[in-house]
Amino acid sequence: MKKILMMAAAAMMAAANLTAQTAADTVYVFEADQPDVLYFLPAPPDSTSLDFVDDMLQWEWSKTQRLTPRGEKASRESMWQAEAMRKVMGEALGIDSITDEAMPAMSRLLVKAYNTGNANAGLAKGQGWRTRPFLMMNEHCWAQYDDEPFLAKNSSYPSGHTAFAWATALAFAEMWPALQDTILRRGFEFGENRVITGAHWQSDVYAGYHSAAAAIARAHTNPELHNDIMAARAEYAKLKGLPEDYDPVEGTDVPHGEMILNNPVDTASYRYISDVTRYWAAKPIRYTPRGKQAAHEAEYSVEMMYEVFGEAMQMTLSPQMTPAICNLIDLILDKASETADRLKPLRFRKRPFVQLNEPSFVAGDEEKERGKSSFPSGHTNLGWTTALMMAEVAPDCQDEILRRGYQYGYNRLIVGYHWATDIEATRMLSSALVARLHAAPEVQQLIALACEEYKQVTSGIDQMPVAAPSAGTTGAADSSTATYDLQGRRLEKAPSVPGIYITNGQKTVVK
Repeated sequence: MKKILMMAAAAMMAAANLTAQTAADTVYVFEADQPDVLYFLPAPPDSTSLDFVDDMLQWEWSKTQRLTPRGEKASRESMWQAEAMRKVMGEALGIDSITDEAMPAMSRLLVKAYNTGNANAGLAKGQGWRTRPFLMMNEHCWAQYDDEPFLAKNSSYPSGHTAFAWATALAFAEMWPALQDTILRRGFEFGENRVITGAHWQSDVYAGYHSAAAAIARAHTNPELHNDIMAARAEYAKLKGLPEDYDPVEGTDVPHGEMILNNPVDTASYRYISDVTRYWAAKPIRYTPRGKQAAHEAEYSVEMMYEVFGEAMQMTLSPQMTPAICNLIDLILDKASETADRLKPLRFRKRPFVQLNEPSFVAGDEEKERGKSSFPSGHTNLGWTTALMMAEVAPDCQDEILRRGYQYGYNRLIVGYHWATDIEATRMLSSALVARLHAAPEVQQLIALACEEYKQVTSGIDQMPVAAPSAGTTGAADSSTATYDLQGRRLEKAPSVPGIYITNGQKTVVK
């Protein structure tokens, strides 16, 4: 009997090890480490919310697309599982399809990126519920491969198809930056398909894009993602007959939003109504503490990023205390500015306070900002790009970091400088920029240094013992209340310079 029990235990252990190995081979982020979409994103709008106006208008738009080539594509691409992305990504890369047999490295990257994005959306679906459009409207879903009984049992929020498609597109854009705009456009359209088919509301699709970006941000903490990207890159170069030293990163610009995103909404668009409605809904917030926060955070600077994300990371960010993290944020501001500034004149749109001829909530900025485009939102681009990068640097704080990054973009609606659709589109531009930044070796080095610095600082806070009294002090009783900096140097008086200090073994933050 004992022998049988031992054999059974061994079999169970082997099965557990096999399950862990299988999971490691098919996903970059395990369930326990996934970002929490329901924490960092707002709840989906219900039918009593003014935010729901956009969902309804987009549902009406979806019906105009169904009997067109765009609608036929949406129906054709409604397939579930990783197979759905093999042809989509293959077409973006100029090949028929990505197969296990001919392209094992690219297939591995595709499957794991797909599963990572899909798993994140699935976790959110399992914790909340939202009725799908075709059910709420008592109609049928309009898609070739959608199973209505299955969809009816699963929450509409967020869109799983959008999440797995955008996660895969982000991974492949990083793998081959020379085709990033084409790859990301296909990923964007795949999400938009779900509105056209009636399977999801527009806000579900937005949540799917953001869910995927957060999941891939966390995936970058797993070195297997980088290894798989490099293997897939080498395989694709060989497949295309390119020289071994060909570099798809060299000479590649930041992502081109005009090629990835739809054109901004204008006053002739049916959707302009929803932008005005959401502007009105956000306006009363100005006279609350949340509105004061939005006005305060209107400053566009690295110093504001240090403040916003230092708070989320529960530490002081400054060039003196955290030089590596601040160097990374400095780079992010530079590239985020470049990405947004090149798109603004190409897709100009009047800001809300200009279009509606009324004052904004940041009067001091009106003169210099009046003639600049509302699309895209530079602040949103900076805030969401920084959030995605900092979530990788400090994964234990990822949900709070992502929440603050999302709020930073919403600030711009509150203060009247950007329309809601501008802000949402910009967040997708941000995740595209993050993929491009990750492809550059020099940025990878900055990220590695920032990650190491974060570990050292937080380790020091938790484990640093109080230093022994220096010569000339009066003994143990005096040392028990002394304050030290993170280098172990004793301070003769209370600290006044912003930073992190240790007093009696406890962390002290001076802002």
